[in-house]
This record gives sequence, C-alpha cells and structure tokens, in this order.
Amino acid sequence: MKAAAGITIKAAIYAAVIGALGDILTLFAIPIGPNIHINLYVLPAVLVGATSGWLLGGIAGAIGALYTIVLWGHPGSIVYGALLGIGTGLLCSKVGLRPLFSSALTHIVTLPYLFWMLVTWLGLPMPIFYLGMGTMAIQLVVAALITEGIIVIPALRKRIPAVRVHGLVPGGFLRHPWAE
Repeated sequence: MKAAAGITIKAAIYAAVIGALGDILTLFAIPIGPNIHINLYVLPAVLVGATSGWLLGGIAGAIGALYTIVLWGHPGSIVYGALLGIGTGLLCSKVGLRPLFSSALTHIVTLPYLFWMLVTWLGLPMPIFYLGMGTMAIQLVVAALITEGIIVIPALRKRIPAVRVHGLVPGGFLRHPWAE
C-alpha cells in the first residue's frame, strides 16, 4: 500500500518510529557546557535519510529533534534535523555517497544556518559555538558509523524500507553499499 508521493506505509511508520527514537536518545544527553550536549538526536536524520530517501529523512530528522526544544528552549535544532535528513537522503540516494560523507557534507552546507541560529539569533559566544560544532561533529560521526553498520547487514536491509540508490560516485570507499 502506498501513501502520497510513492511512500509506502511501512516506510512512513519506519521514519516515525526512528524519529521517536531520536527523541528518546535526546533524553540521554551528556552536558559538556552551557547549552552544549552530546547526544544522538541526529541519528534518525542520518539513518532514515541514508536508507529511505530525502523526504522521509527530513521528516525523521525533524521528529528526532523535537525534544531539543525542552533541553535548549529554541526550535532551531528541528530545522537542522530536517535539513540534515534531506541533505543526507539526497546525497545518499541521488549521488550514491556513503552516509558518513553525505552527513558530513550536509553539516558543512548547513553551517551558515547553524551560525545564524546559535550566534546571531541566540547570542552564544564564539567559543561555545566552536565547542558545539565539535560536539556536533562527534555526534554525526557516531550516527553515521551506526548507520554504516546497519546498512551493510544483509538481514537488516530486507527489513528496512530501502530507497533506490543511484551510483554517480565511482566504486570504492566513497560509494554507498546499496548503489546500483
């Protein structure tokens, strides 16, 4: 059974459940500074984006960041989670990049938004911004490595609602394992 835009019901439920997992993972945030935490609220954006495409990745990323409003008091992380899921999904499914590289490139592209949100809008000092970007890099690497581990297991691949991955990237380390 298909929902709107060719998305299956199974894929929509997958995105919602993994997005909710991101909210649960946010509860286990490790504070390392004022408004700076290490947690894995970015995991749904990377995992669903890499396995189910940009649209569901954006939805899962936004859902996964919902609890950050309670932690930090601003909705900026929801937009970042959605952008991370969209970018990771596009770079994985349309270009054929591995989740590690697609999430890193998406993070680099969204740095101006993060700077505006954290420094200009919230008024965080630059040292705290740098600390936050360092912890975000750690979170993204951990989330991407978890995703990489999940997508290479054949038994899990058939249970995950997978998107077709087009392989524009030549074979090798940069190429998504599901690329055709």
